Amino acid sequence: MKANLSGLRLLRTLIQRGWDALTVAIVAAFLFPYAFMVLSAFKPRLETFKFANWILKPSLWFTKLQLDNFEQILDRFDLNILFYMKNSLIIAVASTLLTMIIAIPATYSFARFDFRRKEAIAYGFLFLQMVPGISIVFALYFIAQQLKLHDTHAFLIFVYLLWNIPYAIWMLRGFVSAIPQDLEEAAMVDGASRFTAFRLVTLPLMVGGLAATSILIFIGVWNEFSLAFFLTSLNSRTLPTSIAFFQTHSGIKWGTMFATATLGTLPVVIFALIVRRYFVSALTFGAVKG
Repeated sequence: MKANLSGLRLLRTLIQRGWDALTVAIVAAFLFPYAFMVLSAFKPRLETFKFANWILKPSLWFTKLQLDNFEQILDRFDLNILFYMKNSLIIAVASTLLTMIIAIPATYSFARFDFRRKEAIAYGFLFLQMVPGISIVFALYFIAQQLKLHDTHAFLIFVYLLWNIPYAIWMLRGFVSAIPQDLEEAAMVDGASRFTAFRLVTLPLMVGGLAATSILIFIGVWNEFSLAFFLTSLNSRTLPTSIAFFQTHSGIKWGTMFATATLGTLPVVIFALIVRRYFVSALTFGAVKG
């Protein structure tokens, strides 16, 4: 009997180690392109093309690191990367804040109130979120031209809201539904209004969901390319659209392109690190609840 139990424990240990190894391999596969991009941003042009040597000789990964690529993109007045980063930051932050301001009360109404065709309206929002932006980009371009809003922050922020609000409603609906309604009713019995009960009871319990949704929306807006490319030209051009500047008649300037992409990921990484605690709690909320 003891031998069987020992064999079973050994089998479970081996299975667990196998899953751990598979997880590490998957994470490494996803992180490798990003690590390659960041390290290439610090390498000379010729070193970037020694890809085979990088794999065969890991010692080459951290040799001949320099800042020339970053100096080039920051010194070029015609490129003006910091200007495009500022535009991306303004649009991403404004879009995320407006999305959450509109989506939170909408989500609460879907989760707490019963009204006619509630589910039909909810699935209608889901349908809007599934519409690819590139399919209506020319219609949006025509509207922007007619309203004289082409190449403005306001119009691009409004366009992103068309997709972000439905997405946020569906993301947050599960978090609100998982919070017991009895907590709000107890607060209202003590004299609190529904709004006060929501603000003091439900909203703090939604912090994890709000953080997770905000991160995903911010990343989506920050990385969006097609709509920003067609609906802006100069004043509101965002960072992802600057990728075209590195495709020249003499070839693609990989070093400066990688340096620009590395700078472009910094705000997302910093934002994620700031709210990572809430993001992790949101991802495990369903498991804890079960």
